[in-house]
Amino acid sequence: MSWQAENAPDLTVSYDEVPYDGLTHSETHPSLLATIGALMGMDPAPIEQCRVLEIGCAQGYNLLAMAVSLPDSEFVGIDFAPVQIVEGQKAITDLGLSNVSLHALDLMALDDSLGQFDYIIAHGFYSWVPQPVRDRLLAVYSRLLQPNGVGYISYNAYPGGHFMNALRDGMLFHAGRIQKPQERATEARRWIDLLAETGEARTVPYSGFYKAYRQLIYDYKEHLGDEAGRSNAGLLHDELEEVNRPFYLREFVDNCQAAGLQYVGDTEFASMLATNVPANVAQVIQKSARSRVEAEQYLDFVRNRMFRRSLVCHQSVQISGKPSLRTVESFYISSNARDEEVARPKGSRPARKYIAPDGSSLTTDHPVTIAAFDYLSEVWPQRILFADLLQEATRRVGRIVSPTGTQKITTGRTASPTYAQDAQVLGANLLKAYSISPVLMELHRYAPKLTTDLSPRPVASRWARWQVRQNSRSICNLLHKRVLLDEPDCFLLLRLDGSRTLDELAQELMGGPLGEGHWHLKQEDGSPAGKTPPQAQVAKIVQDRVEWFALAGLIEG
Repeated sequence: MSWQAENAPDLTVSYDEVPYDGLTHSETHPSLLATIGALMGMDPAPIEQCRVLEIGCAQGYNLLAMAVSLPDSEFVGIDFAPVQIVEGQKAITDLGLSNVSLHALDLMALDDSLGQFDYIIAHGFYSWVPQPVRDRLLAVYSRLLQPNGVGYISYNAYPGGHFMNALRDGMLFHAGRIQKPQERATEARRWIDLLAETGEARTVPYSGFYKAYRQLIYDYKEHLGDEAGRSNAGLLHDELEEVNRPFYLREFVDNCQAAGLQYVGDTEFASMLATNVPANVAQVIQKSARSRVEAEQYLDFVRNRMFRRSLVCHQSVQISGKPSLRTVESFYISSNARDEEVARPKGSRPARKYIAPDGSSLTTDHPVTIAAFDYLSEVWPQRILFADLLQEATRRVGRIVSPTGTQKITTGRTASPTYAQDAQVLGANLLKAYSISPVLMELHRYAPKLTTDLSPRPVASRWARWQVRQNSRSICNLLHKRVLLDEPDCFLLLRLDGSRTLDELAQELMGGPLGEGHWHLKQEDGSPAGKTPPQAQVAKIVQDRVEWFALAGLIEG
């Protein structure tokens, strides 16, 4: 039970008074939901033609981003805050979308009139509503999910929630009596700052909270940002709300079962497996856990998990609980891992180590896997269908494939594996990489239309350009991920509408804010380009930035 100050005001802040920021959430995209569902033995609906419902959609920006990229799918959002829905409906009109609709509607009043859905999303909802509303949410999933539908529900989780509760209780104690929402948020921020300041005197007794919660405070301060760069909406509606209830996974699963649902898995596939814990810990979990859910609960304790993104489906669906290699063949693959050589004993087959931006890695000596990783790095951020990836990788290592895919080819003194064997080993390695980290290897059920091959008149994502027009610098790309842009980037991106060449963009830039001295461009290495760089230099910088846009998944194919 969280702290409530005596005579505290009702901490449920009006969403009309302080609306949520219009955000997108990559982990809610139906492609990811379908990927995890397929890995666990389901046959989810195709992403290109599906129906998606988001409960608590705010302005609906998460759905609008999907709707722009998936014109043949249908998206429906509901939220009980009319002001947010009106804002979202205006965006729908601005973008000329016909495949998305938003409704000002309380979940408790939701009936069957909207039909059934292949995917249902409720992000940042379950932990922040009373028990009757949680029960209603699960009942809606049970009633409105298609027979093979996949539902997404995120929530604060224990055991990490115990630590966060202590931080939240301090904020409530300090700011709970303040009536005005924005003032309450400011004081809550000040409390976090004060806790962090005690760390400067770590030898004195009063810094005990900081020493025990050092990493949590650091991470939370980073999450909050500063008031100038980040609104208080998340703080008010999350930490300072009247209801904020974390759950153990086992509790959540029991609640789902009571509603006729079953747990499928987590959107972060690697978090479901004991691949990233010490071997002796994994052995204890394997011996002690009586079910897949119990094994994941053990892992939550080990990792002090604070948040979960769980997937559910009907109890009638058969869940294997263990992915098959054949399933991997249905996926699109992408990876941006860099490679480095691995020292090997003389006479051994050469090996490569592939390292992701998050530090996770995979080492392999399988020639086709090496060729596949190299190819994926070259075409990043494009997603390549497994069959196409296999074909290109085998071509690169000099395999000759018979029409049946069974012919053995002799390379050097030893016979090479068959095409079928290569496919099996490649699939196993891709799945292994994905089980290590979703940053090391990405599996998808959908490939957006993007390109890294720039046309004479490049076109940036329509959704990205619309976001820039709303004065946003945190932009959702074609991969449904956020990209942070600076002011010159926004200037350029807004004008990538297919009507200008890069030279024309450079000329426009010279005659605009750059020529007027309002801001200065930086070169690709981050160094200043000079107050008045020559046009040739500006043209090179523009070329480099647009190429970066392409690598960031912002250029339409």
